[in-house]
Parts: sequence; C-alpha cells; structure tokens
Amino acid sequence: MHDADFTCALFRFLQLLCEGHNLEFQNYLRTQAGNTTTVNVVISTVDYLLRLQESVMDFYWHYSSKEVIDQPGKDNFCRAITVAKQVFNTLTEFIQGPCSLNQQALAHSRLWDAVGGFLFLFAHMQDKLSKNSSQLDLLKELLELQQEMIIMMLSMLEGNVMNGTIGKQMVDTLVESASNVEMILRFFDMFLKLKELTSSSSFQEIDSNNSGWITPKDFQKAMEQQKIYNPDEIAFLMSCCEPNIDDLIDYREFTERFHNPAKDIGFNVAVLLTNLSEHMPNDPRLHRFLETASSVLNYFEPFLGRIEIMGGSKRIERVYFEIKESTIDQWEKPQIKESKRAFFYSIVTEGGDKEKLEAFVNFCEDAIFEMQHASSISNEDTEEPPAKAEPYTFLGAEESRPPGPMEPLKQGFWLLRDAIGA
Repeated sequence: MHDADFTCALFRFLQLLCEGHNLEFQNYLRTQAGNTTTVNVVISTVDYLLRLQESVMDFYWHYSSKEVIDQPGKDNFCRAITVAKQVFNTLTEFIQGPCSLNQQALAHSRLWDAVGGFLFLFAHMQDKLSKNSSQLDLLKELLELQQEMIIMMLSMLEGNVMNGTIGKQMVDTLVESASNVEMILRFFDMFLKLKELTSSSSFQEIDSNNSGWITPKDFQKAMEQQKIYNPDEIAFLMSCCEPNIDDLIDYREFTERFHNPAKDIGFNVAVLLTNLSEHMPNDPRLHRFLETASSVLNYFEPFLGRIEIMGGSKRIERVYFEIKESTIDQWEKPQIKESKRAFFYSIVTEGGDKEKLEAFVNFCEDAIFEMQHASSISNEDTEEPPAKAEPYTFLGAEESRPPGPMEPLKQGFWLLRDAIGA
C-alpha cells in the first residue's frame, strides 16, 4: 500500500464530484456518452475494493496464528483500512440521491463478494483485537470501516421498492455470511450490556468506595449474578480484561472502551436490519436474523426516530434517525408535557388545515427552545460520570507507579559502581 495517500485522494476526488446528489455526474461515471471508449468507473471501483479486501484477508491469515499483530502489521492494516473506508465513502456518494442506475450496477457487480469478505474480517478480527489493549488503535480503525460499509449498504436500499432485487441480494449476502453476522451481533449485544451491568446498584455495592477498580473475581461474579450473559460470553469478556499489577480492573475504562463503539455502530446495524425488514417483509431467512438480533434491536428501539418524506422518485419513503437519550429525557419534562397537551387540545378543537399546520410549526419551535434551555440548565448542574477509575497507588510502593522493567539493571549498575569506587 505504498500509494495509499494517492489512492485515497483519487477516490476522494470522485466522491466530491458526486456531492450534493449530482445525478448527471453519477451517471457519467457509469458511461461516458459520446466517447469512443467508455469506462464504467462504478464497476472499476468495486473491482478495486474486492482486490483490497482480498489483500486485507491475506494480512489477516498471516497474523491469525500470532497472539498480537506487531507494529509493521498494524501499519499495513491501518493503511489498507484507511483506503477501504474512502472507497466505501465514494461508493456511497455514487448511489445516494438515489441514483438508481448506479445502484443496479453495483447490485449486479461483485460488491456482495467484497461485503461477505469484510463481514468475515469484522467478526474474526474483532474477536482477536478485543483481547489485547495494544491492539485497540487497530480495532478502532476496523470498527470505523465497519460503520462506513453499513452506511453504504443503507444507501443501496434508498428509494428501492418492496421485495426488490437489491433487498433480496442483501439478504442472500447476510445468509451466506450467517455465522460471521451472528458473531458481530453477539459482540454488539455483549458490549451494549456492559453499561447496564456496571451502572446497576448491585455492581456499585461491590465498588463501595466508588474508585472504579474491581478484582477479576468480583467482576466475573457480578456478570454471573446479573444473569445477562451466558458462560461463553462471560469467558470472552474476562479474556478482554487486563488487570493491573495488583490484579485489579478499571471497569469504567473497560466499559467505555467497548460500549461506546458498539452503541455508535450498533445503531446503524439496527437501522439496516429494520430497513431491510420493511423491504423484504416476507423473507423467512431475514426473520431468523431479526430473532438473533432481537436484543440489539430492542436496545435501540427507544432511540430510533422515523419520519416519512417524499423521495426523488415521488414515492413516500421512511427515513430513520437517532434520538439522543438526553432529548428523550427533556421530552418527558413536565413543562414539555404541558405544551404537548395544550397543542393537542388546540389542534382538535380549532381551525382548518392551514391553521393546524401553523400551530404545529409554532409548537415545534417552542418545544425545541424549551428543551434546549432546560438542557443547558441541567448540564450546568450535572457532572459527567467518570470515564475511568481514580489514579491507582500500587500496593507496597511510595510512588503511584510500579518500578519499570529496567529498575533491577539500574540497581545492579549502582552496586557495581559503588563496589569499584570502594
């Protein structure tokens, strides 16, 4: 990947040429009318993505038997992942709008082979990288790539009809990669539950002094008592923990490390599966996936907002968006509830359609202002929970850190120097 910077710049240039749903240029990428020879840049991009995925797969197999990926390996992985992220961004821009002809071109290309290969990599590399803190920077890059691929898949469904070709092909791809998809969903499920575990009253009783430190034995016991993990999941999470020199775990940092990425990416996975279920309502294979993903889908259900808009094809389309937890809290405040009651009363008893629409717009403006004002006040009064444990003083040491690995050599050198001096 010696030309990674140039490759990223090239695909970024193609992406920018399509910004703003530039349909004319999106179609030009596929076929250059009037030219003696035309190049289907959309298909060429997919061909490049597939070769890139195969290269990353080769990296993976090389390191699969090694406990950790060394620095040169991480550098190679990161370069390849950076390029892959840009390629997915570019493909997303090729089809957004939607550009239905580019969507169809991708649907009949080898895109699904590349997606299936990346699903394998996401499942197995996440399993490998989660177990060592020295690999977290690479894990972060991998999760960002997963996010970009899911966004591209969502764009493939944009504007499509129920039981259409693209929806069927996407389900086919998920079915062919069923074991990998189930692994990925299992990771999300485990990591999303961490916040529930560590914020529970029974868990906080273990950390009675609120230091953020806990023994591995207590951590495992807490997971067993909560009964939200099975034995295999507990064993996996324990393998991801790295106790300090005094055999204590910073459970706050551990929770933040895994819960937040799972929440960010898991939301888009939930949107994809929900969207796909509406495109393919009668596919029994998809229903089995939805059952497997039920815990993840239930987690995000309260945060999944829906609106319906008139799409470019003049059809009503459902669009999903994330509702922040803080917004839900503000929406349930007494003053907002009172405003809602007054609005609904007026909408039922007064005016025609024009007046009702005007009342709705006014209510939205007032509610947004009230919620923002209440949020700013509550933020001033509320402290953010700590993201990591308190600084730890190691037992038997006057300093807050244990002796470094060179300390015995230094002491030996000083003894030798003193002996020579004597």
